[in-house]
Amino acid sequence: MKLALKIIALLTVLSLLLFYSTMKKAPEEAADMPWHVTIHDARHSEVFGVVLNKTSLEQARQQFGQLDGIALFQNSEGLYNLEAYFGKLAMGPFSARLIANLDASQQELEKLAEHSVKRVKTEDGSYKWTLHDDKQMEQGVRKIKSLTYIPSYSGMDSDYLKSRFGEPATRQAVDETTELWLYPQLGVRIMLDNDGKEMFEYTSPADFKSFTGG
Repeated sequence: MKLALKIIALLTVLSLLLFYSTMKKAPEEAADMPWHVTIHDARHSEVFGVVLNKTSLEQARQQFGQLDGIALFQNSEGLYNLEAYFGKLAMGPFSARLIANLDASQQELEKLAEHSVKRVKTEDGSYKWTLHDDKQMEQGVRKIKSLTYIPSYSGMDSDYLKSRFGEPATRQAVDETTELWLYPQLGVRIMLDNDGKEMFEYTSPADFKSFTGG
């Protein structure tokens, strides 16, 4: 009788060990999540595998795939910026649009405006130039200065984001439904819109003040 009880107890322990050893572990979180920001130094932060002020547009294209296009903008104050569009990408569990702002001097961009296919005025009053194909190809050597990430999913509420990024250093109300969260130590600005999609903007900590106009 005692032997039978010992055998049953042994089998029970072995069954439990087998059960726990074969249980599926919870999958690890994907590496390319919007809150996975690595600071290398004040001038170089990394997100989605892109090191700002170091990774070139061509290197990013090889990582993410074909570009949707490159456009030159001039705001109401006359300042230019050059943007590259990767279109909709699958990044972790989300699909998102990714826009890269390229590093270039104002003088370079003024000259680039002379090599455009057309110019249109946008809703916010700025101008947008579409560049010739050969000029678009030449921009691959430029470094990515900042990134804008716009996920298709709009269910990331403030509590969810706070649990990932932490409490923002500053909150700024834009209107009744929209708020900006600023993380200067990460070079991150998040726009939360209760009636729309969130938008994440990334720059290096050293560039954050000029990037946000602060």
